[in-house]
Amino acid sequence: MAITEYQLSDRFLKDDGRVFLTGVQALARLPIEQMRIDKHNGLKTAAFVSGYPGSPLGGYDMELEKALRVATDVDVVLQPAVNEELGATAVMGSQLATEQPDATYEGVLGIWYGKGPGIDRAGDALRHANFTGTSSKGGAIALVGDDPAAKSSTIPSSSDATIYDLHMPLFYPGDVQEVVDLGRHAVALSRMTGLWTSMKIVSPVADGSGTVDLGLDRVEIVTPDLSIPGDPNGTIYEPRPEGRLLTPKTLELERDFRTIRLILAQRYATANKLNHATADPNDAWIGLVATGYTYHELLEALRRLGLPTTADIEAAGIRLLHTQMPLSIGPNNIRNFARGLDEIIVVEEKNPTLEWLVKDALYGGPHQPRVVGKRHEDGRPLMPDHGILDAGAMVTGLRERLSARISDRLAPPTPPKREKQLLPLSVDRSPYFCSGCPHNRSTKVPDDTLVGAGIGCHGMVLLMDDSKVGDIAGITAMGAEGSQFIGMAPFVEREHFIQNIGDGTFFHSGQLAIQASVAAGMNTTYKLLYNGTVAMTGGQDAVGGQTVPEIATALLAHGVAEVLVTTDDVSAYRSAEMPVGPKGAMKVWDRDRVVEAQEYLATVPGVTVMIHDQACAAQARRLRKRGLVETPPYRIAINHRICEACGDCGAVSNCLSVQAIDTPLGTKTTIDQSSCNLDYSCLEGDCPSFIQITPNPKAKKKADSGVVSGDLPDPDLIVPPGSLDLRMVGIGGTGVVTVAQIVATAAMLDGLHVRGLDQTGLSQKAGRVSGDLRITTDAPAPSNLIGDEGADVIIAFDLLGAASPASLSAGDPTRTVLIGSASETPTGSMIGKPEVAYPELDELRTQVAAATLTERNRYVDAAGITEQLLGSAASANIFLLGFAYQHGVLPIAGTAIEEAIRLNGVAVEANLTAFAAGRAEAVSADTVVAHADGPQVHVPALPGKLATRADELGADIALRAGDLLAYQSAALAGRYLDLVERAAALGDTSFTEVVAVSHHLLLAYKDEYEVARLLTGP
Repeated sequence: MAITEYQLSDRFLKDDGRVFLTGVQALARLPIEQMRIDKHNGLKTAAFVSGYPGSPLGGYDMELEKALRVATDVDVVLQPAVNEELGATAVMGSQLATEQPDATYEGVLGIWYGKGPGIDRAGDALRHANFTGTSSKGGAIALVGDDPAAKSSTIPSSSDATIYDLHMPLFYPGDVQEVVDLGRHAVALSRMTGLWTSMKIVSPVADGSGTVDLGLDRVEIVTPDLSIPGDPNGTIYEPRPEGRLLTPKTLELERDFRTIRLILAQRYATANKLNHATADPNDAWIGLVATGYTYHELLEALRRLGLPTTADIEAAGIRLLHTQMPLSIGPNNIRNFARGLDEIIVVEEKNPTLEWLVKDALYGGPHQPRVVGKRHEDGRPLMPDHGILDAGAMVTGLRERLSARISDRLAPPTPPKREKQLLPLSVDRSPYFCSGCPHNRSTKVPDDTLVGAGIGCHGMVLLMDDSKVGDIAGITAMGAEGSQFIGMAPFVEREHFIQNIGDGTFFHSGQLAIQASVAAGMNTTYKLLYNGTVAMTGGQDAVGGQTVPEIATALLAHGVAEVLVTTDDVSAYRSAEMPVGPKGAMKVWDRDRVVEAQEYLATVPGVTVMIHDQACAAQARRLRKRGLVETPPYRIAINHRICEACGDCGAVSNCLSVQAIDTPLGTKTTIDQSSCNLDYSCLEGDCPSFIQITPNPKAKKKADSGVVSGDLPDPDLIVPPGSLDLRMVGIGGTGVVTVAQIVATAAMLDGLHVRGLDQTGLSQKAGRVSGDLRITTDAPAPSNLIGDEGADVIIAFDLLGAASPASLSAGDPTRTVLIGSASETPTGSMIGKPEVAYPELDELRTQVAAATLTERNRYVDAAGITEQLLGSAASANIFLLGFAYQHGVLPIAGTAIEEAIRLNGVAVEANLTAFAAGRAEAVSADTVVAHADGPQVHVPALPGKLATRADELGADIALRAGDLLAYQSAALAGRYLDLVERAAALGDTSFTEVVAVSHHLLLAYKDEYEVARLLTGP
């Protein structure tokens, strides 16, 4: 059923109906929903949330903050912590509050959040918190973000074993709906047992999205038998938090965990059917056990094997066990599931934790079916124990085990593809620093420098050319930066080390590493980037932040030999009170001396610190859009007639907005105004081609009404109606995730089910990102990930990224339609290297043709056309969305997409115009590829005979001859043609072209008079 009235705030304000949520937004809803339930039940409760942001939960605190701005009817305190262990201890305190005589609430729900490495470092604090316990009207939950594929982490993580050792019952949601539902259970169990509970949130769930059905009474909590096990009187266990943790009290608490509380957790899981059979035929011969996200991937794997429905699965004699509380599954539950089975396959990611529990429950019992999981009984690998375990990784192992009994029921295996052996592209789309990013400057180092990479954006130096960022010695855990040199120094000849570190890491724990280096007597220079934000996780303020003088004062007090500041605004320090160290008053240098500063500090014995003070460019851009930071009044452009594409401006700025562009007179350099963050570091190239433009704020480019006026015909669908597996590929930071959410919201408004997955991670910083949407009519898709050859449509906002093997893996040459942008966006590896060519469009089309339905693919210069229509390429993705819609690849009402654009609330009119313009372009374009006009060169017409001679040599040579006429005279143009004609007489076209280009450059020497002419010319 279509939804007629909807607002984005409904996701936090509504208590019933259907909304669209991401996994992180569902977690943000958790305390809000629980407070409303408590209020309905007559309880006066509040919630306290603390932790540290880290992907995949990087944006949790920001989403909760947004939610609390609209959900003003609840008492929820969000207190981001300096680090994970302090956040855990703060949440522990929330449970002790109600034990005080002056408590103002009956209970406080405590929520801690952190990623896998966060629970590792906070283990002691969380253990103390769990031993302290929870209040019966409060409760405490640990939200643990696991990144099994290390998309946004240095190393992959799986926290099951850690959580088990912390005595925390584990809830493992597999999609966004289960996040909402299991969150309710996590609260209830914690209140009943006094245990901290936990929720394992893997990246595909946190980064996933979907339509969610709400209802305060949707989850019916069943209270289990809460009597103390073995108590002859049936005494009911009543939890009460206690913070006096010394023996013998702690030994009593440990006994409590093992003999009472964890048993009660098993009873809860059983009473609420949280580990239940979802397919249970009477004649079952094999059982499949899976949990969380892996369970949904198992259903997808079975679908690919030809068993798409529960009826098909049961008819094949398969029993399914969906464990949503895998660590609290009772032995009796497992034994009941195993009845009559010959074999059980446990499907889980990473460690075989659940497999061990299943084997332990069945060992020595009357019925012992064969149990396998990670390996076949002969030791061969069955399920991968590394990376993420998705449907594609399960199919082969499942097919082998199931074929022993039901091979006739399984879909035939897909025949191996004869893949075309394509030559690798000359460049690829890798993560890179944002335009104007302070890292572009702060990561520069003197030659032959040994450097330690830092956590966060600093880590991208591992993907970059050593000539730019130094000889990288590796990366450490967060907060240990520079400590690796303590172990290296005694065994290497090198006497000095440079360590990158961000201010967020410094305040989190990194300052202790600096103290350790001081204590060890190291010669280490720490490059501390002070940019005022935790950029990698969404732009949060660094908790516990201090000013630069305050940081410097503390560092000097800890024994740092010298602190020096480099900055893009030296004037800001003129009135500041600067600390005085052993070398005198702290030096403040302009950022163009950043390499010199490191060279100087390397001569100072001991630990030194260079603080690079420059605001995060991405955050500055966001704040300018909100009107919170002043926007500089002028922009920088490059006159392509003067530019010689030497690459110096790119080399000095290291900026992604400094891009190569093809012109009639060859490759030149341009500033991409849509991505420029107004850093102006490119000006340090000292080139006369730069011009400063002060725009008229009142004069804004209007869309060409002739292109978008009039009624547009409804598209003819070329995909199945009401069902779509859509992959979108683009560049991180350009709004790919936003477009995915617009399409998903539109599908929901159109009455469809949606499951989505945004695959971003580190690539959110100018790398290749993709988003999968699975749109269905009757029921949500089992998985939110499109598998190999599974995409109906690929929308390529960036054709270079779409041409990668990872993107094309979803393509099927018999049915996948690709709608792509033909616009060129240079990669980080091309900065300052205009000689590195972007792949030709034909090369990219050939690349994607191997995995797509070539005759239906369409391409359009989305950025170029929107630049001409709207004065900015910011709406290029929406333009391409309209182009794709009109080509019939989106089975969603156009009015629903337009409403979703309005609901998004950003540049609404421009985006609606871009969507309509994309549709109009699809209607009017009569070619496979639609291009925008490029840069123009205006020259006077050649007189008489010169024109005839030039025309015989070709348009490019005629253009250059005309330019020489404007430069000086007809005689000079004639001299030019004389030499070119001699070259052409030799019959070698390539040689003639080289002579034509080079001779023109020689004759049209750009002295100050020529530069002045070109600056004032057309």
